[in-house]
Amino acid sequence: MVNRLRTPAALMGTILIVVALAGTAGFFLGLFPTAPPPSDVVLVPAGEFIMGSQEGSPDERPAWRVCLEAFYIDRYQVTNAQYARFLNAVGGPAGQCGGHICLDTWAEDPDSRILYREGRYVVEAGYEQHPVTNVSWYGAQAYCRYYGKRLPTEAEWEKAARGSDGRAYPWGDSFDPRKLNSDHWIGDTTLVGSYPAGVSPYEAYDMAGNVWEWVADWYQAYPRSEYQSPFFGEKYKVVRGGSWNHPGSDARTTRRDIAHPARRIHVVGFRCVREP
Repeated sequence: MVNRLRTPAALMGTILIVVALAGTAGFFLGLFPTAPPPSDVVLVPAGEFIMGSQEGSPDERPAWRVCLEAFYIDRYQVTNAQYARFLNAVGGPAGQCGGHICLDTWAEDPDSRILYREGRYVVEAGYEQHPVTNVSWYGAQAYCRYYGKRLPTEAEWEKAARGSDGRAYPWGDSFDPRKLNSDHWIGDTTLVGSYPAGVSPYEAYDMAGNVWEWVADWYQAYPRSEYQSPFFGEKYKVVRGGSWNHPGSDARTTRRDIAHPARRIHVVGFRCVREP
């Protein structure tokens, strides 16, 4: 059974270290960069790839071949700076996310790195280029649409992460803790693109670890699967890729987890895709 995403207990040792360093640095609040959101995307070519796994969880089975058209996917996860810019451009989250809350700021959840100060959305200093979190599926979808993109389907996300050879991780079949941010090793998100050795076959970064990523799909069984789950249906959206505080096994390219689309979770972010 796929478990709903859990919010793990705080790592007190890590928090104390971070607080100490923050005190030394002054822990000021910083404005997001003035440059527009980068159009840095990578091409995933048309063709077949192997989706799913015969060895993974029941909801990953069976492995099957899927043929997709070509598409572009963001090279990096969407950052706090990019999302703050979006909120400022549209005048805040009111009415922008289909009647749902787009994102929790620090006022609603201290785990968020985006704050509302003096009439503008700003980012906690040092976190501008970290992946945005505490964003709902609706907030992710609204961002992508605003920039002429959309959320990837599960199939698109998986192909971008593993290529066409059925590998278990973006870099190959063996777990390597040096190639991703997982297992509480860092104790927080990292700058997007911090693990070049863990890049996917199409040069997309952080498709394993750092933060889970929303995809477009509802949580459903795969074709020809006999597995049944009470969570299947149009209630939960799929998230992919694992996170900084989940085990490396959750960062496998075929691993599926779920969350309610209205939830804002400090281990879930996203990236967008568009057609060529």
